[in-house]
Amino acid sequence: MIDSEKRRTGVLLVNYRQWTLTEKCIRSLLAGNPEDCVIGLVDNCSGDPPPEWILEDPRILFHLNDSNEGLTAGNNKAYEMVVSRGVDYVFILNNDTEVSPDAVSLLTDFLENNPEAGAASPAVMYASHPDVVWSAGGRYSRIMMKLKQAYPTVSELPEEPVEMDQVSGCAMMMRASDYLRCGMQDPDLFVYYEDTDLCFRIREHGLGVFLVPKARVLHHVSISVGGVYSPFAVYFTHRNRYIVAARHLGFPSSALFKIYYAAVTLWKTAAYPLRGKTELVGSMWLGFLHGILKSPGRRPARLFKENQC
Repeated sequence: MIDSEKRRTGVLLVNYRQWTLTEKCIRSLLAGNPEDCVIGLVDNCSGDPPPEWILEDPRILFHLNDSNEGLTAGNNKAYEMVVSRGVDYVFILNNDTEVSPDAVSLLTDFLENNPEAGAASPAVMYASHPDVVWSAGGRYSRIMMKLKQAYPTVSELPEEPVEMDQVSGCAMMMRASDYLRCGMQDPDLFVYYEDTDLCFRIREHGLGVFLVPKARVLHHVSISVGGVYSPFAVYFTHRNRYIVAARHLGFPSSALFKIYYAAVTLWKTAAYPLRGKTELVGSMWLGFLHGILKSPGRRPARLFKENQC
């Protein structure tokens, strides 16, 4: 076991119009890791100034983007900030989370003692229902490009770490060198499926992805993009699902996924209007088009003005 004072963890944190939640997240981090934790905090042009205590704390490195660059570019910028402080590990963390006091040390301990591991994730529970698991990794269906959660409740979590196909980017720790070696996060994805893409690349580098169940995080479930049924979320999830599949799936998984993807698109074309969400059909089909054209750099700002500065 390595003395925790000899290793440092950099937290990658991105804020977008959620200063109250971001403050809760940072306070939970600093409460449990006051000395060996440095936070790279990027604000994606929220429009509101950060709380003064954030700017005054030397453990917090703050950067304000001139425009909303997305979660992925924000995390990469935060990485550049924390590696300048000589960190050994990076903890990719959503700003709408609260971290248990020992979570960071449990994850770093695991990575320190398991060189075959490329990523370690805590069990993430709903903040409103702490006995219900929001994400604790699972097995990945390549045909559906969907994570099948392994443990729905806290009581079902295993005692010891277990290898998974994927863990959530909501809370994922890596060695700083491995994050760079695996290509960091793709800025063109902007948001959604960036964790799937990264987990695929980690495994392609011969490293494992693990759940460390004794490490715990509460998730407030972000509404910064307007919820899962916003035009913004529907566009990026539908687009990125195809783009990430095209990057990593081989035949026959790719062929089967394309059939499934087309079927889901047609089904939702009918289902959204029945749910009173007709406005989402256009966003979904635009995501479909940009996905099959493999155009991750496209950002139809005219549809998502509420998510710009």
